[in-house]
Amino acid sequence: MDSGVSSREIRAATARLAHPADPLAEWRFEFEEWQTACAEFQQMEQNQIVGDDHPAPLQLRQHRYLLFQLMTQGEYLALCLEQSSGLKATELSGLMDQVEAFLGSLGDSWHTWHGEALPAHREALARFLA
Repeated sequence: MDSGVSSREIRAATARLAHPADPLAEWRFEFEEWQTACAEFQQMEQNQIVGDDHPAPLQLRQHRYLLFQLMTQGEYLALCLEQSSGLKATELSGLMDQVEAFLGSLGDSWHTWHGEALPAHREALARFLA
């Protein structure tokens, strides 16, 4: 039976209602969820990508997809912070530093596993980008 509302949506609404004086209550909930997803991703990455001498193309595509999703969510969280009003500069800076640390780690993984390693790739794309 589908209620139409996910447990994640219920938890986000609960966070807002439980902390009405905190304008970032929902953001903090989203950030915590993202941190958990990043930790789970890193564990999967260690087990299935790093631990495998030659990951299968499907594994690498799934890895790239998840990285893209996590990086996108991190950028969204950063944008939400930048647009928040009523935050002290020190609090904003501290929260942004946390987001940037996770994004940096994800970016390192992206470049390690999916960065452009061969000049031939650049040459092949050049005719489409010209």
